[in-house]
Amino acid sequence: MKKTIRAVFWDMDGTLIDTEDLHYEVIRDWCAGHGLDLTPEDNLQLIAKTMQEKWALLESRLDASATEAGFRKDCEDWYIDRLTADKGLERSLVVVRKLAAQGVLQACVSNGEEAVVRANIDILGLTDIFKFFVSGKDCEQGKPAPAPYLLAAKKAGFEPERCIAVEDSPVGMQSARAAGCVVCGWPHDPEADLDYDHLLKTGDEFPFRLLD
Repeated sequence: MKKTIRAVFWDMDGTLIDTEDLHYEVIRDWCAGHGLDLTPEDNLQLIAKTMQEKWALLESRLDASATEAGFRKDCEDWYIDRLTADKGLERSLVVVRKLAAQGVLQACVSNGEEAVVRANIDILGLTDIFKFFVSGKDCEQGKPAPAPYLLAAKKAGFEPERCIAVEDSPVGMQSARAAGCVVCGWPHDPEADLDYDHLLKTGDEFPFRLLD
């Protein structure tokens, strides 16, 4: 018999907010100032990675003026400056609000930079709903390693098996699965062969029954 779910953890990019294009535009513009024409095809390697991992993939292709500190700080500042509330995914936010009304502990688990995750949470109006958030700086290994979700479960005070993770990407689902969470997959391609316990398409499929 499965234990009752006590917490729900949300991925940010692609799950709560549609900012993949914004991330690409910011990094593309920064790279353009350092000798690299970053194409959409190049960007596919960067999706769902931490900024440290992105830098490792880009460093050898940039000119001598590029530094990791500059890359991370400029991209963080430019992202926050360009961020708008209309990028929020209402289908997910509706579920968040329903869970909040039921008093369910919720948090965000992301590979993103701390200031970027905080800015997303603020602009979506989730500051008073999310108990905490885990960002890329909080774990030595980000997703797909289990560390981010294990840390979230520890901070929530529950066993991972009593926590739902909502993810849109294979990387995130792998992380949640390895940590032992119940995985809700909300992929952009519902037909993709991914590892989840529950498939979400509109949000109506969210397993609220597991909270009883």
